[in-house]
Amino acid sequence: MSLIPRSNFTDLDNLFDNFFPTFRFAPDTKNSFFSPQVDIEEKENSYLIKADLPGVKKEDINVTLHDGVLSIDAEHRENSEEKQDGKVIRRERRIGKFSRSFTVGKGIVDSDIQADYTDGLLTLSIPKSSKEEAVRKRISIG
Repeated sequence: MSLIPRSNFTDLDNLFDNFFPTFRFAPDTKNSFFSPQVDIEEKENSYLIKADLPGVKKEDINVTLHDGVLSIDAEHRENSEEKQDGKVIRRERRIGKFSRSFTVGKGIVDSDIQADYTDGLLTLSIPKSSKEEAVRKRISIG
C-alpha cells in the first residue's frame, strides 16, 4: 500500500500559494482560507492521518473510501453579528469547504479504518494492507 496524497483541483488555496506566496493570509486572521493542515505518520502496522479541523462540527465531516481512495471532506460555517443600541451594525457569514484525498490501496476496506474526532483534530488509523498488492510482472512471449 502506498499512502499518496492526491491533488484536488478545488484546492484553490494551494493554487494561489504557488502564484502569490507573499499574499497568503496568516492562519489566525478572520480572512484566512479554510485549508486545514494534514499530517501523515507511518507506524509499524498502520498509517495515521491527522487533520486539524478547529471549529468544525463532527456532523460536518465526511470520510469516505472508494476504490482505494480515502477522502476527507469538511465544511465550516461561521456567523457573527454586531449590534449597537439593539440595531444590527454588522453581520457576516463565512463558509469554507475542504477536501483531501489519499490513495490507500484496494486491499483496505472501510471497516478496517478507525476514526476519532476530538478537540478539532480528526485522526484516522489505516492499517497497512496485509494482502499482497498486485505487482506488475513482465510476461514473456514465446
